[in-house]
Amino acid sequence: MNNSICYFFHKLNIRGGQNMKKKIFGILLCISMAVILVGGCSSTNTSSAGKSEEKTVINIGTSSVSKDLAESGKKALEDMGYKVEIKVFDDYVLPNDALAEGTLDANFYQHEPYMNNYNKSHGTNIIMLEPKLYNYYTGLYSVKADSIEDLPNGGAVGIAQDAANISVQLKQLQEAGIITLSDKPAAGDFYTVADIVKNPHNYDFVQSDHVKYKNMDDYTIVIGTSNTMAEAGVDPTKHLLKKFVDQDLTQGICVLAQNKDTKWAKDIMTAYTSKEAIANVPASSGFEYAGK
Repeated sequence: MNNSICYFFHKLNIRGGQNMKKKIFGILLCISMAVILVGGCSSTNTSSAGKSEEKTVINIGTSSVSKDLAESGKKALEDMGYKVEIKVFDDYVLPNDALAEGTLDANFYQHEPYMNNYNKSHGTNIIMLEPKLYNYYTGLYSVKADSIEDLPNGGAVGIAQDAANISVQLKQLQEAGIITLSDKPAAGDFYTVADIVKNPHNYDFVQSDHVKYKNMDDYTIVIGTSNTMAEAGVDPTKHLLKKFVDQDLTQGICVLAQNKDTKWAKDIMTAYTSKEAIANVPASSGFEYAGK
């Protein structure tokens, strides 16, 4: 005890007697023990916080369309000492929801415009690691001709069902020289079949889902995306007359911005850009490697 505490007990001895001294001593003893315990806990917590736990399990989310991409680098990443779990979602929003909530460490299924739109809508900060990895493409297909020049007149052209993709595909058909569109859509932002001003082959334009990929005999032309075609079980490299690639839609691996410089994020990119991983994504998957 220091001098001030001794002086305090000396006064108690004179004024309060031994009983009072014992009571006060007991109180001070309890306070001293509490201080020691709190100090010990604080020291332990500080020590634990100073040690960053090394990640051993990496959870990567994907969509059913992009499953081949997510699986491609799994073995290479496991060879680096990680346990890798691939979670496939049927919904395009959920892999980003899970990433934002922390139940996923990364996802591999989207392009940057979609990611940016999600961030804007949800107030999140998801980023795409560099380099971006794979392109899918829109293809012009026919089982009735080997080239655009040999396409017969008449018959159906199978196109998408939603307004945005119909507009894109009509512009691609114009680029291929099959139709001519008006200078701008008659209404709204998207072109429709009503905006076709020249249709020299007299084609009918039929909106259809993925079933058209397996029934190409019913169409003179089918236009669709390579990855959804592969998902439907059809090889997108066959009966391909023309390919349209949009570099803005290159897919890549996404993480939360706060994790982009972590060792495990860098290891993911090392694994997924390896020769082994690239070889695991065949052309029949509908994806082409875009990295350098």
